[in-house]
Formats: sequence, C-alpha cells, structure tokens
Amino acid sequence: MKTSCSLCLIFAISAVTAPAQLAAQDLAEAQDTVEVAAGQAEGATGRIAINLAAGSGNQQAGAAALAIGEISLAGITLDQFGGSGDVGDRSTQIIIGASAMSNLNGLASVNISAGANNQSANLFGLAIGNGGALTDLALSQSRAPTGPRAAAELDLSPRNDTIDIAGDAFLGGSGLLQVNVIGGERNSSANTFALSISGNSN
Repeated sequence: MKTSCSLCLIFAISAVTAPAQLAAQDLAEAQDTVEVAAGQAEGATGRIAINLAAGSGNQQAGAAALAIGEISLAGITLDQFGGSGDVGDRSTQIIIGASAMSNLNGLASVNISAGANNQSANLFGLAIGNGGALTDLALSQSRAPTGPRAAAELDLSPRNDTIDIAGDAFLGGSGLLQVNVIGGERNSSANTFALSISGNSN
C-alpha cells in the first residue's frame, strides 16, 4: 500500500508586530532575540525537532510516539509548570529568514520563544495496528498565579515584541509541520496531532 501526504501545517504565533510606520528609534532595543538565518534548515528530512529560546524561564517540548503492531498503543503525557517569577516587561525580537525552514520532509516540531516564562509544546502520536490501535496524548500547561495589577499600574506603552517571518520561510515540503513562535511574557502555546489506524491483516 502506498500513501502520500502533502504538507500539514499546524502554526501558532503569539506577539504583536510593530507597525511599519514606527521609526526604528521608536522601538526599544530587544533584550531577547532569536534569529533563524536564511536557509538554515532548508530541505531537512526525517524526524526534525528544533527548540530555540532566548530569555528566562522558557519551557519547550517536542515529543513524538509511534507504535506499529497487531495491537498498538502510542501515548504521551506532558506536564509543563511555570514559576511565578516576575521578570517585568521585556523587549523581544524573533526573525525567521528566507527559506529558513522551507521544503521540510517528514515530522517537524519547531518551538521558538523570546521573552520570559513562556510555554510551548508540540505532541505527535501515531498508532497503526491490525487488531486495534489507540493513540492517547495528554498535555497540561499551567503556571503559578500572580496577583492582579491595579489599573494605575498597567503599562500602556507601545508593545515591544516583534516577530518577522519571511514569506517563504516555511514554503513547500511534505509530512507534518508543527510550529510555535512566541514573543513576550507568560504565553502558552501547543500543537497536538493524534492518529490511530486499525484494520485487518488480510
């Protein structure tokens, strides 16, 4: 049996891109910067797991489980718990260059974070069995609570988290691509994919 799959894309972005009309001097110099150069992972194949982080207290995970047999069970349990440390508002910048991750083939999990106390996870589960198949993914993301800020303490200054992704950064490829891109503080983002295939051995 021959199967084919075009690129399946699961994408999450958390940040605010600065308006083009803002002059360069109006943007605070980034304290936490992640840059993926042009063509950095272009054409990679197989199982691809990329975790890039700049800042403090960031958590990232890329987990995959594959089971093949008469009776198949593929399972992942992941718990992420963030602390309550207050690092204040940080200036962040993420740049993903031209064709940085284009034409990926296979199973790719990408987590890119800049800032503080962010959580990101990519989970993949696949079970293939003749007698039966079951895929079970369990994800928990939590953090210690912080007290609410009084209205007078709210920071109303312009956002200082920027993400710049080239138009062809993730162009082309085949398989499954899971991507989390986070800039800022105390964000949680996750992609999960689970598939069970069961059938007769005849």
